[in-house]
Amino acid sequence: MDSTPDSPLSPHVLGPQLIARLTAPLRQAGWTQDETWYEGDEEGEEPGTGPACLEFSRSNFHIAVTWDPTGTRLTVEDQTDGWDWCESLPPLCPLDEPLDLDLGGHATHAAKAEAARRAFAEAGLLDATRIHLPENARALHRDLVLLLWADTVNDAISRYRSDDGDAAIKDLGEEFSWRMGSGTRTYPLVVADPVPSAAARGIAEWCWRRESDVEQWHFKIDDLGMARANIAATRAVLPHVHPEGIDWPAVRLALTQPARRLADGRALADIFEEGWTPVLASIHRQIDFWQQADDTLGPEAVLRMLAMHGSRTEFIGQWWGSGWYETAARRAVARAADNGTLPAEVTELFPDTGRLADTAAAHPDLLDREDALAAEYRQVAVVGAPDVPPGLVAVDSVLARPGRSEPLRAGEDEQGGSAGAVVRLW
Repeated sequence: MDSTPDSPLSPHVLGPQLIARLTAPLRQAGWTQDETWYEGDEEGEEPGTGPACLEFSRSNFHIAVTWDPTGTRLTVEDQTDGWDWCESLPPLCPLDEPLDLDLGGHATHAAKAEAARRAFAEAGLLDATRIHLPENARALHRDLVLLLWADTVNDAISRYRSDDGDAAIKDLGEEFSWRMGSGTRTYPLVVADPVPSAAARGIAEWCWRRESDVEQWHFKIDDLGMARANIAATRAVLPHVHPEGIDWPAVRLALTQPARRLADGRALADIFEEGWTPVLASIHRQIDFWQQADDTLGPEAVLRMLAMHGSRTEFIGQWWGSGWYETAARRAVARAADNGTLPAEVTELFPDTGRLADTAAAHPDLLDREDALAAEYRQVAVVGAPDVPPGLVAVDSVLARPGRSEPLRAGEDEQGGSAGAVVRLW
C-alpha cells in the first residue's frame, strides 16, 4: 500500500491527480468526461480529496468511474438505469457487469495506472464498442446499423456542414461508399466511436495494406515480414491521430518516408526494391483521398469512419494496437506458461514471463517466429479467452433493463415503420 497515514504525499495527489492519471486511457480512447463528483469531504478538509465519481460518455454509451483513495479501489459501472431519454437510442452502458479493481497491491502510482489501463483494455473500453444481437433479434440488424450511423457519423457531419453530407459522400465515389458500408455490415456490429488507436489501425490498413499497391508486391516479403510492416505502419501513424482529428500532413510524412524501416532494422526500400516507388505513390493517393474526405465531411466524421474501419472484427480489429490483441497476447503467454509449452529458448531469453507478456503485447515485431507463440494465440482466440472479444455488448442484456415494461421507442421512420423497434429485444 502506498497511501498510509504518514505518507508524505498530499491528499490532492492521492485524490484528484491520481484519479485523473488512472482514467487518462479512457479520455485517450475517445471517452468524454462529463461530470466529477467528490463525496464525503469533511469540513476543514481540502476540497476534492475524498472519494470521487467521474462520469464518462462516448457515442451514447455511459460509464461511471469511482475512486476511493483510502481503500485504493477503482470501480467502473453502469449509471444509466432509470435515465430518461429522447434520442433514437436509449443511454447504454458497454459493461454487462461492474468492473471492480483493487489497486492497493501496486506500490507506485505508475503501477496503479498501468493496472487500470490493462483492465480497461480487457473490458473493451479502449476499443470501439461492438454489439451482439441475440438470435431472435438478428432481423433488426439493419435498423440498428442505420440508427448507430445516424447517431454517430451523420450527426458529426451535420455539425460540420449545413446539410447531412449524403451528396458529399456520393461524390467520394462508389468504392468509398462500398468500403464504408462493409464496415456497417460486419458482425458483431461496430459502433463508430472516435477512438484514435482504432482510427490509426484503419489508416494503416486502408492507406498502407489494403488500398495501396503493396499487395501487388507482396511476393517481395513473407507473411511474417508483412505482419511486421503492418505493425510498423500502425506505430508510425498512432502519434498523429487525436480525439480532435487526424494530422494528415504528419501521417503522410510517417507513411511515405523513403527510408522507413521495420523493427528488425530492414529498410522497406531494400525489401520491395523496384516496387517501393509505386507503393509510395499509391500511399500518397490514398492519403490525398482521406484528406479530401476530412475537408468535405469534417475531422470528427472521418475519425469515426476510420475507427469503425479499424475495428472490423473479422480482421483489422484484432491487429496489434487494439485492446483485443493485447488481452489475447497476454493470455496466450499465461496459458503457455501454465501448460509448460513455452520453448526453452524463450524461457532462457525471458525468464520472467511477465516481461515476455509485455513484449508479446507491445512489441511482437521484435520477436522471432518461434517466439511469437502464434499457436497459443490462435488457440486463445478460437476457444474464446475471453469467450467473446472484449467490448462485445449483448444488446438484449443491456436494453432489457428491470422495470422497463414497455418497448423503447424513438418514433416512426419515414416509411412508417418503428425506428425504435430495434431495441425491442426482450
